[in-house]
Amino acid sequence: MRPNQIPVGFARHYRSPRFRLRNAMKRRVLLATAGMMPFAAFAAEWDKQPEIRQTDAVVAADIRSGPHFALGPTVTTLAYLNRYAVNTDYGPFIAPSDVRLRRLIREIAAIAQLQAMQQTEAFEKAAVEAGKSPFRSAKNLIDDPVGTLSAIPEGIGSFFNRASEQLHREGRSRYEDGPAKQILAVSGYKREYAAKLGVDAYSSNEALQKELDRLAWASAAGNLTLGALSFVTGALVLQVASNVRLLEQAQNLVAATPPSELSKRNREQLRRMAVPDPVIDRFLRNTSLSPRHETIIVASMAALGAIPGRSRFIEYATGADTEDSALLFQQIAELMASYSTVVSPVRGISVEFNLPIVTTTKGLNVVLLPIDRLLWTARNAEIARGLAGTRPAVSELWITGDASPKAAAGLKDAGLALTQYCGKQLPLLD
Repeated sequence: MRPNQIPVGFARHYRSPRFRLRNAMKRRVLLATAGMMPFAAFAAEWDKQPEIRQTDAVVAADIRSGPHFALGPTVTTLAYLNRYAVNTDYGPFIAPSDVRLRRLIREIAAIAQLQAMQQTEAFEKAAVEAGKSPFRSAKNLIDDPVGTLSAIPEGIGSFFNRASEQLHREGRSRYEDGPAKQILAVSGYKREYAAKLGVDAYSSNEALQKELDRLAWASAAGNLTLGALSFVTGALVLQVASNVRLLEQAQNLVAATPPSELSKRNREQLRRMAVPDPVIDRFLRNTSLSPRHETIIVASMAALGAIPGRSRFIEYATGADTEDSALLFQQIAELMASYSTVVSPVRGISVEFNLPIVTTTKGLNVVLLPIDRLLWTARNAEIARGLAGTRPAVSELWITGDASPKAAAGLKDAGLALTQYCGKQLPLLD
């Protein structure tokens, strides 16, 4: 996400003709200040009001620096998210949110381990073998997969058991390997290494992908085995597992299953939820949603049981158009599933002001948001009053981060009970 870009899940609705028509009579004041405002102007409002704080006032001491990385001196809050500059041994990075910072720290540790593995005798032998193998012409396979496949001896057919499916699959997300790597089983090895190291195989971190590729090619072409390598998993910090068993199973499934098979499984699950096929197609073909995003969202909806609104949420998630908005939708779904399990059963999902609302069996309407910092702007004040004025009214707002003192007071005045740092009670899969 660009620094000046509002998460699509929070802003997109304000330019919706349907929103303006449906709410013209009910929320005239809100429309006057928000609904008619061009999106660029809406986004620009936050640019004028960034909050800059010292890093040591925001981030715990144990993650401000570590082996191979150090955070910059300040943190900038824009559009609900904290933005971090991170200096590393592998170059500078920008972490555009708390969750992306946690992921990046794990990825830096993984890069260090992957590079250390390449100094081992096992890797060196595998690299030599790879140079002798039928895969030495892999570049040709990437350039011309169909033509090159016909020239490869049948003796290595086990690597190509999904060739046709991978070459013709539609809707591959931007995070996935190309068909050639998937056919060569490179992607399978990458998923194994990533799972062992506690990182996302579909990460957009190019430095991480480069190192995963090297190990995976050595495994696919040079018979390098996981057992020949040493993994220091204790060095990987900030790993958080959900207490919702279905989500843990989804994470394991992502690590073990090719994207095409995940897509098939997710489609079947969504059909069992009575999600219309056109919505399923838009969801599964959205290139911003990785197979991991999709699988965890689907598992979260399944964990909620047969409640109204699941199809509406899947349609809502098709609006993801960046990696950060995809992660936003994933974590909203997780929060819903966790809240239903840990706090109070959810009996339905609706969407107001383009914010998903869960209704509990106790009759409470609750908004659950994976955001880092809530500031009190004119826009947020209008949204808060609008949520409190819905029928039935939203009574609670849960956020994974914190609110400024002014925002907390404003929410209280609007009649919204605020729960901060809800991720401690409802853990998320970063």
